[in-house]
Amino acid sequence: MKTKHILVLGGNGFIGVNLVNRLIQNRDTVVIVFGLGVGDNKSVKYVQGDFNSQQALENVFTTYSIDTVVHLISSTSPADPDGLGMIHDINSNLTTTIQLLNLMKKYQVRNLVFASSGGTVYGVDKNADPEVSFTHSENDFNNPISSHGIVKLTIEKYIYLYSYHFGIKFLILRISNPFGENHFSLSHGLINVALKNIINGEKIEVWGDGSVVRDYIYIKDCVDIILNLLDRNIVNQIINVGSGQGYSISEVLNVIKQVTGGFDISYYPSRKFDVPKIVLDITKLQSLIPFTPTNILQGVKNTYEWTVDQMKKIS
Repeated sequence: MKTKHILVLGGNGFIGVNLVNRLIQNRDTVVIVFGLGVGDNKSVKYVQGDFNSQQALENVFTTYSIDTVVHLISSTSPADPDGLGMIHDINSNLTTTIQLLNLMKKYQVRNLVFASSGGTVYGVDKNADPEVSFTHSENDFNNPISSHGIVKLTIEKYIYLYSYHFGIKFLILRISNPFGENHFSLSHGLINVALKNIINGEKIEVWGDGSVVRDYIYIKDCVDIILNLLDRNIVNQIINVGSGQGYSISEVLNVIKQVTGGFDISYYPSRKFDVPKIVLDITKLQSLIPFTPTNILQGVKNTYEWTVDQMKKIS
């Protein structure tokens, strides 16, 4: 069997670390991780470089015979609504991804997996009843209300353009809100950040009244989905990757309370860029691969145990 070379952009991030740890279990796969920072896994070929530097990225393509690119890099979040942030979003995410697509075309790399955003690309349909129309399938209305969502959606369109003209095969994965092990951010990800705050005896910050509804997916489920889709050679598809279940912030905090006990909450004014309610319809995903999401309580328990263990190592 021919050895596969998979380039993971952002392999030191939350999804990336978990995905890379699984990819290296396959002896027929060489994993190259490109991005800022270098890991210590001896089974991985780390290339340190800035995604904004086309030359740094091109050096990877000239050094390795890459079969598949997994694009997980994103330099922004929805919580960045000002004009300068939008320009940065375009330059650091959209423009750089087009440069990536040009390199894939130049070096005849035909397979791309792109991590889009299931939480932001659908946005808000002002003509729909928000109490009814907050579960979205891949063919639904798109009107993002953040630069992050607009850029993710625009990247999707450019990927399709390059597929149409140059034969690049793609998997666009609209991932919901992942949580779980190997999460190191102190500001992004409600469940992981809340657990860290609780362990440190700090308050949990909630923007709004706790009614915002999201779809949460356990990271091991997310990685299993990506690998399963790759193994089955499913291409040229846009696929929702979530649990298919919605939980308000208040409901999530109640689940966490079952695991950790009581904690303090600080409430702040709601943010305009937060979509009030969104849940992903995973009918298409479940038609392509067998998938049953991990129960959120079990996922939170696993995440809490991992977080406690990690913080003991740090202290």
